[in-house]
Amino acid sequence: MTRTSSLLIALAICTMAAALEGVCAGKNVKAYFAKLKFPAYSPPLWVWYLIGFAYYAIFFFVIYRTLRHQGDVVLKNSTFTLVLFMMGANAFWNYIFFRAQNLFVSYVGSTLAPVFDIALLVCLIRLDRVAAWSLVPYLLYRLYAVWWGYGLWKENRPSLES
Repeated sequence: MTRTSSLLIALAICTMAAALEGVCAGKNVKAYFAKLKFPAYSPPLWVWYLIGFAYYAIFFFVIYRTLRHQGDVVLKNSTFTLVLFMMGANAFWNYIFFRAQNLFVSYVGSTLAPVFDIALLVCLIRLDRVAAWSLVPYLLYRLYAVWWGYGLWKENRPSLES
């Protein structure tokens, strides 16, 4: 695939995924965030926007590098499908977290996601080591996100006295 078409496809996928995330999250993101009690190690909302930007930059790069790969077609297609699945799952997580406002289910989903993260890392190590290394900041963030999700759920659990 040409460099230009790979760039355009990666950009289109990231744009569509961001739009889907926005639709899934709905219009009350800031209002919902304002209602929550956060663990002490929570970043402010503007940092979450930076994290989102970094997420899309990493996945843009991974998609681009995957599309440019000239070798094993089965591995390339498997990796590409896994990336699309993960981005779709991330959008669905936004629905669970922001619209359904179910912190427990969003936390459980966050604990399952590293299975796919590791699968993607394994695929990328075999496919493109540069893309694999670019995924490392995301993987480190994912560890934090699971810890944060647990703390958020714990802080906002309904009390047993209610």
